[in-house]
Amino acid sequence: MYTVHDRVSYSRIDSHRMIGIESIIDSMQDCALFHSEDAGLSAAKLAEKNRAWLVSAWHVIFVRRPQMGEYFDMHTWAYKFTGIFGQRNFLMETPDHEVLAYADSRWFFFDSESGKPTRVTPEEIEGYGTEPPYEMDYSVSRKVTYPDSLEKKGEIFVNPSLLDSNRHLNNGQYVRLAVGYLPPDFDTAEFRAEYRNAAHYGDIMHVFAGESDGRFYVVFADAESEPYFISEFTPK
Repeated sequence: MYTVHDRVSYSRIDSHRMIGIESIIDSMQDCALFHSEDAGLSAAKLAEKNRAWLVSAWHVIFVRRPQMGEYFDMHTWAYKFTGIFGQRNFLMETPDHEVLAYADSRWFFFDSESGKPTRVTPEEIEGYGTEPPYEMDYSVSRKVTYPDSLEKKGEIFVNPSLLDSNRHLNNGQYVRLAVGYLPPDFDTAEFRAEYRNAAHYGDIMHVFAGESDGRFYVVFADAESEPYFISEFTPK
C-alpha cells in the first residue's frame, strides 16, 4: 500500500466548504502517480519507452467529504494485472481511520508510438506488486450505459490548459467539467465513469446531460455522437 498524507485546501472546496468530488478524483490520480514515481516507474521514464498508463474506468463511493482544513490520508495499491490491464484500489480516510471514500479503477498500458494498448511488462508488475482488493462491490460493470433521452447542454472546446503530458484531455479534467453540469446542491454518493476516446487540442466536445432512474448522467461526445467520456452520478 502506498500512502500520501494530505489536507483539504481552500482551492479544492465547494460552496459548502467540503472538498469537491472532482478534487477527490484528482487526489486519487495524484496518489497513483506519486506511487509510480517512488516505485521507479514514473510517467517520464515510461514516456522514454513510448509507454503510458491510461485510466479506462472509475467506480468511486463517497462516504463523507471532509471540510476545509481537515487532514486525510490517500492510500492506493494494485490488486490485479491481466494482459493490457492493471486494476487499482484507493482508500481515503482520516488519520483516525474513518473511511471517507474508496474506489476501484481500471487502467490500460498504452504504446504511444503505435497508438494502441499493449501488454503490461513484467517490470511494471514486479515494481508495483499486488495486494488483496478492497472489500467493495465488484459486480458493477465497468461499461457505463446511459439513456437516449439526455439533452444537449452545449459544447466544450479542448484548449491547451486542459491537456496533460500525454497531450490529451486529462482524466481529472473530464470529471471536473462533468461536475459543472450537475444540478445545484447535488450530493454524490457514488460515481462511475468510462473513458472511450481521448480528446485532443482543438476537439469540440458536445455535452449531453440529464436524469434517469434517480441517477444523473453527463456525456461528452464528438460530432458523430461517439462518446469521449460517460459519467454516472448517484445521489445520496
